[in-house]
Amino acid sequence: MSKPHRGRIQAQGDGVEKSVSWAQDEPLSKEDGLSLLAKLRAMLSKSELKAREKQLEKAKRYIEGVEGGADAVKKKTFLNRKTKDTRIDVEILSGTAFLAILLLIVWKLLF
Repeated sequence: MSKPHRGRIQAQGDGVEKSVSWAQDEPLSKEDGLSLLAKLRAMLSKSELKAREKQLEKAKRYIEGVEGGADAVKKKTFLNRKTKDTRIDVEILSGTAFLAILLLIVWKLLF
């Protein structure tokens, strides 16, 4: 049986297909989402990172800015406009992601 809260963050384009994902029983916290983004960043070579630096920063601001969590299905793409192909994708495939820790604690108490 698959976990109710699933998604992935991926670096795509220009021959790159690298991703990190989550599948868990409770919603993904903002902190954990930012940790996954940092993990993806660490997987990129210097040239891959250079082509996606602004897109990674935009994805970080998106995760930080989500209020009350984001529900599935939600897909956000942060495209490098110079290359038209190089991008960072944030996908919430089921459940909820990017809850603040306080909301996550409340969620755990209720469910």
